[in-house]
Amino acid sequence: MEASPNITFRHMEPTDSVREDIANRVAELEKFHPHIISCDVVVNGPSKKHVTGQEIVVQLTVQVPGPDIRVSQSLGRSQAVEDLNLAIHKAFETADRQLKEKVRKMGGVDVKRHAEIIHGTIDRLFEGEGYGFIKADDGNEVYFERDNLTGGDWNEVKVDMKVRFREAEGDKGPYAMNVTVLS
Repeated sequence: MEASPNITFRHMEPTDSVREDIANRVAELEKFHPHIISCDVVVNGPSKKHVTGQEIVVQLTVQVPGPDIRVSQSLGRSQAVEDLNLAIHKAFETADRQLKEKVRKMGGVDVKRHAEIIHGTIDRLFEGEGYGFIKADDGNEVYFERDNLTGGDWNEVKVDMKVRFREAEGDKGPYAMNVTVLS
């Protein structure tokens, strides 16, 4: 985390165990997202002005690249300590889920890698059937079809012509795609 977490308590005096619990939970958030910029936690205790309808509210703002994660969890007051711990737990649990989802959507994307370009020579050609075989420079034989030819005219393709291609794995073994005839 780039900045120290900011933890604020309103209308209440927190215990050391509550402060420690929040600090530990903030540290746990970094396991779900490696680039957290800052984290603000605001714990609003029950207001002393009202007797009924009092609630504990935990607000959590996690600043990350892109939209921030904002969570607000409130619980009615029955037993203040249990409600406070529960509200803290639920707020951080929600933030955990949102961070995991954000990482899955943004960082978990697999980048498509293209196969390397291989050079070779046309070894055998079955012009009427529309396929042939390329002898790659590494010695492997690779199948190709007319539809895989991207550079050149099928009617002008001959045995011993130099080509470049990308190799892919098919159901029956390796095949050449993006076959380009070299001049």
